[in-house]
Amino acid sequence: MELMDYVIIILFSLFFFICIYATTIRSRRRVNVNLRPPGPNVFSFLKSIIKLGNKPHESCAIFAKHYGSLMTLKLGTKTTIVASSPDMVKEFIYTKDRSFSGRPVPDISRVADHYKSSLVLLPTGDKWAKLRRITKEYVFSVQRLEVSEIMRMEKVQELIDHVNQCCIDRKPVHIGDIVFTTILNILSNIFFSMDLDRYDSISSQEFKDMMGAFMGICEKPSIVDYFPILRALDPQGLVRRGRVYFDKLLTFCDRIIDQRLQTRLNSSSFDTTASSNDVLDLLLNNLEQKDECEFNRSDMIHLFLDLFFAGTETTSSALEWAMAELIHNPEKMTRNTRAQDMDMEEKIGITLQKKVPLVAIPIRYNYDEFKSLY
Repeated sequence: MELMDYVIIILFSLFFFICIYATTIRSRRRVNVNLRPPGPNVFSFLKSIIKLGNKPHESCAIFAKHYGSLMTLKLGTKTTIVASSPDMVKEFIYTKDRSFSGRPVPDISRVADHYKSSLVLLPTGDKWAKLRRITKEYVFSVQRLEVSEIMRMEKVQELIDHVNQCCIDRKPVHIGDIVFTTILNILSNIFFSMDLDRYDSISSQEFKDMMGAFMGICEKPSIVDYFPILRALDPQGLVRRGRVYFDKLLTFCDRIIDQRLQTRLNSSSFDTTASSNDVLDLLLNNLEQKDECEFNRSDMIHLFLDLFFAGTETTSSALEWAMAELIHNPEKMTRNTRAQDMDMEEKIGITLQKKVPLVAIPIRYNYDEFKSLY
């Protein structure tokens, strides 16, 4: 979080503190407070935000030790219930999943009305069910996964080849970047039958850079999410900046769809029923066969962006976190691991370095030396 973000959050928190307190008093008059789980008051939570800054999970962990696994937090004008134990989370996810399946709509998602067409943010209903069915049928069905299996293996091999080349050239590898590129190309080939990024090419990173910039803005805490009355002011400028990148992403996807429509129009032999067509072709076929009000072009673009956002950043971040944990726990790299259980066809290892972003230095293993370690 930038220093200016800290300043803005603190100033507005202090400015609206009286309003929050008055709102809390009124809500206590309308609702029986005994029905809510225990939790810290407004004073202690603001103190914790200022103290811990951009580590809210640590703040919640501290409160959980005092108030229990289910507690109430007052985040600005929003009352939030926090579950922090495996048993309590299981109760929410499995037992009462339908009651708690909705998600709060962050202010940044209002850019281009994305929340109205987002599979992630839509409340359960007809449109959400339709998008879920389309995703399941055209992206994650067994048939579609089988069709894309060879392509996915090729993209993984390209990743291995890139690491191998870095090993030969003795160049560092940015873990998050190469995983992001690999997943992005897998998804773009499933959707559009084309690569959107290259490992060693700056000119081909347009889409990746736009996604990274927009997700970076989404990750910033927004004071408007806690004080919706400030929405028109956009005090941090997140929506203003986010709109620039999101509009570029929409235009980029729109251009790809136009190119595909032109190809279909110019090719008299284009087979619109072939089972090997990519997701874009299948969805365009769906648009031609059904009423546009059920699923339109705008819904298609927002669905593609949802899947890109969900599939790239999460996977690359998870792997980067896992590699970082190995730095702090090097014994985990040798525990319960035998050389004969590993695929040694590609005899490439890595040396992790404590840098941000996390980088790895590829090295070549001598199999006999590696085997002697176990």
